[in-house]
Parts: sequence; C-alpha cells; structure tokens
Amino acid sequence: MMENEVIKSGLKNSIIVVITQSVSLVLGILKILILPIMLGTTNFGYWQVYLLYISYVGVFTLGFNDGIYLRYGKYNYQDLPKKVFRSSIRVFISIQICIMLIVSLLILLEPDIEKQKALLWASINIPITGLSGVLIYILQVTNQIKKYSIYTILDKIIVLLIIILLFIFKTDQYILVVIVDTFSKVIVLAIMCYSCKDILYGKGINIKTAYKELFENISVGIKLMLANLAGMLVLGFGRFIIERFENVEVYGTYSFALSTINLLLVFISAVGLVIYPTLNRLEEKRYSKYFVELNNIMVIIVFGLLIFYFPLYVFISRVMNEYVQIFEYLPIIFAIIFIQSKMQILINPYYKLLRQEKAMLRANIVGVIIAILIIVPSYLINKSVLMVAIGTFLAMGIRLYLSEIYLKKILSINYKSNIIVEIFGIIIFIFFAYQSNLLIGFFGYLIVFCICLIRNIKTVNQFIRYLF
Repeated sequence: MMENEVIKSGLKNSIIVVITQSVSLVLGILKILILPIMLGTTNFGYWQVYLLYISYVGVFTLGFNDGIYLRYGKYNYQDLPKKVFRSSIRVFISIQICIMLIVSLLILLEPDIEKQKALLWASINIPITGLSGVLIYILQVTNQIKKYSIYTILDKIIVLLIIILLFIFKTDQYILVVIVDTFSKVIVLAIMCYSCKDILYGKGINIKTAYKELFENISVGIKLMLANLAGMLVLGFGRFIIERFENVEVYGTYSFALSTINLLLVFISAVGLVIYPTLNRLEEKRYSKYFVELNNIMVIIVFGLLIFYFPLYVFISRVMNEYVQIFEYLPIIFAIIFIQSKMQILINPYYKLLRQEKAMLRANIVGVIIAILIIVPSYLINKSVLMVAIGTFLAMGIRLYLSEIYLKKILSINYKSNIIVEIFGIIIFIFFAYQSNLLIGFFGYLIVFCICLIRNIKTVNQFIRYLF
C-alpha cells in the first residue's frame, strides 16, 4: 500500500511538472519563433553563442549541487540540517564569485568583440546559476515539486514578456535579450531566496564544519557533475565545432535546429527530475520491475512526440524561409529526442539510484570520445553540418544502449528484449521524415505509431490505472 502511495505521489508530481512544463513549452515555442525573426541570422547567432556557454556554467559548481542531490535525496524539507546548509552555502557562493572574476578576465582574450560581450554575460551567470541550482536541487529532492515547477517557468514568462515588447519596438540587438535573460534569473533567484529563507538566513555553524560539508558535497557530487558535463558534451561537441569553424550565421542556423528539440527535451528532462526522488522512496527489490515498466510507457510517449516534426516542417518552410537549410539535417536532430529522453527519464535516474556515478561518467566519456572520433574527421573532410548531426546522433545512440545494457545486467533484466525494436522505430521515423512528400511521411509514420500504440495497449492501460 505504501509503495502504491509513493508511485501515485510521484505520478501526481509528474503531472504537475508536465502541466507547468507545458506552459514552459508554449513560452519556449513563442520565444523560438519570435527571436530568429526579430534578431536576424547574425544577431540570433550571437544570442545562441551566449546560450551555448551559459549551458556549461554549471561546471563551476564543482559538484556541490549534485552532492546535495545525492546525499539528501531521502530527506523531507523540514528535516534538512539547515544550520549546516547556511554556512556551507555562504562559502560556496564566495567561491563562485571568485571563479566568475577569474573567468571574466580570461574572456577578455576573445578577439571577437560581440562574442566577448556574450561570454562576459554568460560568466556573470556563474554565481546566479550556482545558488539557483542549490535551491532548485533542494526543492527537487524534498519533493517540493509545485515550488520547483513555478520557479522554473517564472523567468521564462518574464523574458518572453520583455521580448514581445522589444519585438513591438523592432529592436534587433541581441545584447538586450541577453541582459533581460540574466536579470530575469536574478529576479527569480531573489524570490527563491525569500521562499527558502530558513535555508539561507540565520545562525550557521563554525567555518571548519562549513568547509567540511562543502567538500563532502563536492567529493560526492563531482563524479555526477562530470558525468552530466560529459553527457552534455556528447550533444554539444558538434556545436562547439560549428561555432569555432563556421560563420555565426551557419552556427545560428544549426543552433536553431537544436533549439527546436531542446524545447521538448527541457519538458522531458523536468519529468526525469521527479523520477529519481520517487524511485528513491521505493523498495530496492522492485527497481527491476519499474525499470521495465517505465521504459515501456516512455517509449510510447516519446515516439508520439516525434510526430511534432511534421507540423514544425510546415511552419518553418512557410514562415521562416531563411532557415529552410536545416531540413538537410533536422530529421537526424529530431530523432535525438528519443535517445535523450531515455537518458533523462530512465537511464540517468537509475545510474543515480544505484549509485553508479562512476559508470555514468565512463559511459558519457565514451560518448564524448565517439563524438570526437566521428565528428572531427568527417567535418574536416566534408565541411558538412549534416555530418556533425549524424556524428552527434550516433555517439548519443551508442552511449544510450551501452548504458542500458550495463544497467540491465545489474538489475538482472533481459537486455536484448527492446533495443532492436527501438532502433528499428528510430530508423522508421528518419525514413518517413526524409520523404519529399510531407503527407506521405506524416501519414506513414502516424500509421506505424498507431500500430505500436495498439500493440502496447496493456502498458497504456496500466499507466492510466497508476494515475487513478
């Protein structure tokens, strides 16, 4: 009975996340549609440079956030050692500010002035992202999902409202959007600090114990942080290649293609964040059962999400003519949604659940090495963005299924049962997405998906029973 309550609670939290992330998805879509038109290809490219580097500022937390995530994953909010948190967080933020100053000085060596501006604003985000990450992780692991969900969309609402105003006044300066993005994060951080004031303000502990707590969190979390960083590089390495060796317009176009899937991936990743604390409250002997069930329902949902490719194709081809060259590689990039969804919702939570951070790090490093071995030579020979997309797709796919086979061995699950079917499904999607006749592609894939849905109707019914 207790187990069912935990599952229902987890599913309810997932629904809350889905609803709020649906709002976030709509906001993100509006932003993706407005900014390329408002800024033009060059300024949009610089905006994407800012977004690329800001996505990696989390590395400067040194794993402190991840340590909290792993060490306090079974705590309720009221049971957290708040005095210890207060002092260790103060030390942590002091280190973050020092890192920001050092990075800012190094950025001055960048010869491209516009890139230098974008990078400087990204560096300003280091302490902002650091403290925000601490509070967000605390809310996650203590199942404060409503608060977490509100805070993760609030800055998007602020940014979108101001972008609409800039669009109305026909402003095409990317730096204004960068400034707005940064200050929206500051506003949300201030609200979070007030909401979690008992974590941040009040009497702390002595500095020696604070440093001990800091380094314990770092020592536990740094493997997970490095694993997450390597995981990001599997997808992001190709972007760095294009950003460094192509002009900003080509980079902006490729980044726009990635942005179309990032909207869905952020949505999916948010659900994945609920999975770990939910599973962490269940009996260990049931982990294998839930691995299989979670995989089955997730595969159906994500293959359904791939249908969004076809209306997206229509929109871009009719409204955003300057970006039609992305259709050369967009089906490959869109197929990454399936791969990354499994990593975020199933594989990564189980790595953490089984305390396999080292294995997670190894798998992600292998993924990065494969990405480098495929992307670098193929790009140097062909100078083709398509080859970068294919290399990224293959590296992510290999990493996914090596990870799945490894986890299934630990969990004593038949590891060959679903992998061939899933790979076949991805190939079918890519085949239909590349059809010159869009209607044939759409209806062909829709028919295949409906057959898949009918064949797995028991899994769908079981998921619905969990909900109600």
